[in-house]
Amino acid sequence: MAEPRVLHRSPLSGVAVTGRMGRTIGVAGVRIREIAAPAGLAIIARRGRSADVAAVLSRHVGSTVMDAAKRAAGNGIAISGMSPGQWLALAQLSADRAVLDALRADLDGLAAVTDQVDGRVVIEVSGNRARDALAKGIAVDLDPVAFKVGDLAQTSASHIGLQISLIDAAPTFEIVSARSTAPSLWSWLTASAAEYGIDVA
Repeated sequence: MAEPRVLHRSPLSGVAVTGRMGRTIGVAGVRIREIAAPAGLAIIARRGRSADVAAVLSRHVGSTVMDAAKRAAGNGIAISGMSPGQWLALAQLSADRAVLDALRADLDGLAAVTDQVDGRVVIEVSGNRARDALAKGIAVDLDPVAFKVGDLAQTSASHIGLQISLIDAAPTFEIVSARSTAPSLWSWLTASAAEYGIDVA
């Protein structure tokens, strides 16, 4: 008997619609893009091996990965420090799942590694009013002087737990949250950004 085919379904399926939302006059101040089908690994270093794990992660990313609330990305993978000795590695299934398989193999004996496929919703928020929209509900100082590229914070918005990091100075923010919160997160985000005009990609 043939194996049933498993199809990926976006956490925002039936909720997010591409196009213009909110204010329609002028250029949209906020751009929102869901990162489709993210593959991920939760990584917890074994006792006394945090530095060794960080070194492996750094080698795979091609830049320094710290045991801290920081984000580093490269070579098709992004590493976020979640708490001491713990990281989240994200890659695009469409890009190359092999990067995560290679990372898992290199962490054998150094860390507990758990597959996080379909467990998260990942959204990028950018545009010249992105900070203003996010500041309405996130209790983190997102001013460029205080929150720099690579910075990361565990916080919440509208009672929804999330991780926010600054990817670039455009600015582009990455928001990661549990898949189950996706509709509520989308509702809060679009309501906060509506007055500036939103382009949903």
